[in-house]
Amino acid sequence: MHHKRIVTLTLGAAACATSLTATGTEHLDNYTEAARLFGVAPATQHIDNDLSKRLKAPYYFVAGHKSYKTPGFSYDFADKQNGDFSVTYTPGASKNADKFGFMTNLWGHYADLDTSYSLKFDLKTEGTSDAHNNWQVQLVDADGKSAVGTLTGTHTQGTWKTFSLRLSDLEQEAGFDLDTIKLCEFQTENFPKGALLKFDFARFESDNGTVVGITDKTIEQRIAEQQATQAVRVQKAFEAAAKKAHEPIITAFAMLHLNQDLTKANQFIREDCVEMLHEDPWSLLTTPMYCRLYFLFSNRCGEYQGRLEPETEKLLLETIWERTKHKNDIHWARQSTWYLDGSENHDLNAKACNLVSSRIFMNEPDYKDRAYPDYGFGGGYHYGRAGYYGKGVDASTREGGGRANLNDGKTYNAEDHYNEWLSFMKEYFRERAKHGFFVENSSSTYAKHTMNMIDLAYAYSGDDELHQIIDDFMTLYWADYVQTGIAGISGGPKTRHHKKVGGYDANTGMLTSLLGGPADAGIWNYWSNVNGYELPKIVQMMALDRKGMGNFVYQSRGIGESEPAQPRPLGTERTLIINPDSKFLKYSYVTPSYTLNTQMDHPWALQSHLSKAGRWHGMTVAQDANARIVPVYLPAEPDFRGKKAAFSLEGMFKTFQHNNTLIVQRSRSFSEVNPDWYPLYKQRSDQGVYIGDAWDEQIEQGGWVFLRRGDVYGGVRVVLWDAAFEAEKKKKNGGTQAHFHGAHDEPTVKLHDKPYSYTDDRKFIVLQDRLAPVIIQAGDQQQYGSFEAFMAATQQAPIALHKTVVPTFNILTFTPPQENAPEMVFNAANNEIPMLNNDYINYEHPMTFDSPYLKSEYESGKIQIQYGGETLDLDFSGKPRWAFWK
Repeated sequence: MHHKRIVTLTLGAAACATSLTATGTEHLDNYTEAARLFGVAPATQHIDNDLSKRLKAPYYFVAGHKSYKTPGFSYDFADKQNGDFSVTYTPGASKNADKFGFMTNLWGHYADLDTSYSLKFDLKTEGTSDAHNNWQVQLVDADGKSAVGTLTGTHTQGTWKTFSLRLSDLEQEAGFDLDTIKLCEFQTENFPKGALLKFDFARFESDNGTVVGITDKTIEQRIAEQQATQAVRVQKAFEAAAKKAHEPIITAFAMLHLNQDLTKANQFIREDCVEMLHEDPWSLLTTPMYCRLYFLFSNRCGEYQGRLEPETEKLLLETIWERTKHKNDIHWARQSTWYLDGSENHDLNAKACNLVSSRIFMNEPDYKDRAYPDYGFGGGYHYGRAGYYGKGVDASTREGGGRANLNDGKTYNAEDHYNEWLSFMKEYFRERAKHGFFVENSSSTYAKHTMNMIDLAYAYSGDDELHQIIDDFMTLYWADYVQTGIAGISGGPKTRHHKKVGGYDANTGMLTSLLGGPADAGIWNYWSNVNGYELPKIVQMMALDRKGMGNFVYQSRGIGESEPAQPRPLGTERTLIINPDSKFLKYSYVTPSYTLNTQMDHPWALQSHLSKAGRWHGMTVAQDANARIVPVYLPAEPDFRGKKAAFSLEGMFKTFQHNNTLIVQRSRSFSEVNPDWYPLYKQRSDQGVYIGDAWDEQIEQGGWVFLRRGDVYGGVRVVLWDAAFEAEKKKKNGGTQAHFHGAHDEPTVKLHDKPYSYTDDRKFIVLQDRLAPVIIQAGDQQQYGSFEAFMAATQQAPIALHKTVVPTFNILTFTPPQENAPEMVFNAANNEIPMLNNDYINYEHPMTFDSPYLKSEYESGKIQIQYGGETLDLDFSGKPRWAFWK
């Protein structure tokens, strides 16, 4: 029998400096990975017993689907030793499991170690006792063999300490392999209720200072691991999809990619083609999927030839032709790239599919000489047949489109179409890089659809120049996102962010795999596993080093404003005509622990049916995706569908932000113009502010509602005059007429102490007056020192409602609680442009992107990304075909 020698390892052995100090190399956390490394287990199992569940994607709430999260483990962004966060273990949440600990990696990618290495980590324990001052430690290799020892001093009494396990000092089972150390497991006495354990910077470190990160890694190590594990991550994702997917066509795609069950996969595809031949031509899944199936698996030009049966391939081509021949109108390819049919993601779906399907057919003998219908009616083919097509036109004979007559009498084949759409798409992406991306900005659901269509053109356009343009565009997209996206929580203002105030969103799931997390081969992300795109080092550094980025303001131009054209050009009946020179200013204040965000619209901005849909403004907190402050509408009646939701984001606000202060007010009025098919309706609603129930503290004081989550603070102030006090003052002092203030009245009114109530679940503040402005003030411990100091400073900040001529219509002034802060002047009576001190804000910002790390002069197309000593220049300065909007 092999006898184990128990070695006691004390704190003194871990006092040496790490290579982080010695070399200055940054070791970064990864929110997609760290919590997955940790686990618990009963005495008879290992802590990776639930690994298959931990590796499912998406890890977070995405589109209503919840995935597994390791019980008892979370992040602490305030209390940490290295990187952006520590990993907190709450033993009570795991019912005091017998074992707890962490894996050294998730994907079987092990470090080359020898006896000169030690396993090190930082630890802080709270709520423990002397009974927990010794932990039994077991390292387990990939074959299940172990090496054991004891840690002493683990009752740290609320202070951080560094521990070290020298591998050569552990008692090793025969055959234990240092090069495949898989698990580090701990055992000790049961912890008392409320105990917390915090881990940070777990790593292997050699005597010469070489560091192999486990929880915190250099960016070079992370990128090397992403590349080394890509194949296995994708393989696992497709294996899961092949067993169970939302749609049979997704299962078929996974089977073909795995080269398994090909007969069944082909059957699924044929059945799908028969069902979808004439159904839902605007499906966001179907046509892009069919095009990918062709380019990956067809016998003529597939990357993996021979996996489609001839019968399947023939039916697939027939189906793609029937689904695209009407929408693929060459005359529409010659119009402005700022014409959007239906919604933005559907528009890009049609146009990307037009490009890619044209490429398919121009190389297929049975299709390359076919003529397209090319009616020239305009945009929106198949986007519903309802509507007026002109006197004497029988709508039942039409395939949709508008009332234009763009047909030039010529006949065009697939190659003609391909060349036109190729030119169109190059301009499409350059123009958006110059002016400010998408109308559906950071949509919680539609972002993944838009990226799906971008990827389709990226992977299968067949043109090297367009491929590079889109590669750069995707880099720009993610560089923009990570300015305000902290730990997978999307900050920044959002559009078409329907029915959702908190949680994670589509960008979170898409970015996970790019950062080395589990791949997703589900219905909306399967495509991201096969396109070959890699996230550049500089963007990854920004995504994972929020502490290094510090506090900053990010301003950028938004798009979505309609071209003020009435009557609308014929052919655009189903189309949004965008004015790319929109007077929309996106504004975010970003810190390592929270963001505050809005889009400020010029009072004369002409809103479109997309620009005003699902508008999200507010505060996010890195510590919890549901700890938010979000202005909302509270419906007072059912909508046109007969449904009454608890809250709505389908409302417009006048907003004004400076640094970490945001003022919002329900819009008194705004202008809009819509395509003929889009319903213009109003729904009576009250005004509210979502605060949720994820905050650690909530205190009402001095007219404010104060909130704390970890080291992040928020304050909400509903600003309304005290009508009863003012009425009583009039009685005492004589004075004014009923409808006008008097010439000698005081210039300001008394503020109401509590002009709000709560919904029954207390997740929403309900305004007493739906047109009262609301101040949202953000802060954190770094800025104020304590929650109490934040509350005191905020309450002392000067605030006033200045009278205009008519009672109840006031001008709000507020000076934020920072040294030398400017006065914010907000006219709550009408649509006057707000002012900082005596200067009006400028909605036409001279930069398309403007943060310390992402810069581009407006319309230049020249973009520079810079961070951590790295610089990346992107160039989208190609000239447009012609300037439609000038």
